[in-house]
Amino acid sequence: MTKVLLLLASLLTGNELFALPSTPVWDQRHMRKFFHPYVGKWVGEWKITDVEGVVIKRITLQQQYWWDKGHLKGLMSFEDRGRLSSLTSDIYLQRGEIISEVVNTEERNFYRAHPNEKNILWTPIKNDDVLRRRITEHIEHRDGAVWFISEGFERILSDEEKPRTLLFKVELKKVS
Repeated sequence: MTKVLLLLASLLTGNELFALPSTPVWDQRHMRKFFHPYVGKWVGEWKITDVEGVVIKRITLQQQYWWDKGHLKGLMSFEDRGRLSSLTSDIYLQRGEIISEVVNTEERNFYRAHPNEKNILWTPIKNDDVLRRRITEHIEHRDGAVWFISEGFERILSDEEKPRTLLFKVELKKVS
């Protein structure tokens, strides 16, 4: 439980662990260098838990990234409740900031990147979502393979139910 609270605190505040840039400094050359390790095909699992660590769902997924006209495009596909689903992402520069547009069949979300040497913290651009959702990503080398790791939380707000917080972790192994 302490580990979960520390993760939530660091993701919420973004301090010390994630230095937020005060002014836009990114250009296309820096963005390509930073995101080059993402390019390729990845396979693995998306695990969703409650704050106590009880597994709610495990989803097997595939993800692929490629460059297209200066944008890093992404496609994630997975099966959930017997239905094939997908998400697309478009990571691009806008006035020196790195922006990600994530689209699924139900919604379109925009995130701002706050990269440092080890991680990327993605925060929602929409002010109402800033404290409801956070995502960190990094690439790591272990066991002779390259892994894409994404962790975060989403606070589910509903008029009918009391708010719930879900944690997730995605671990994908690079296959090409």
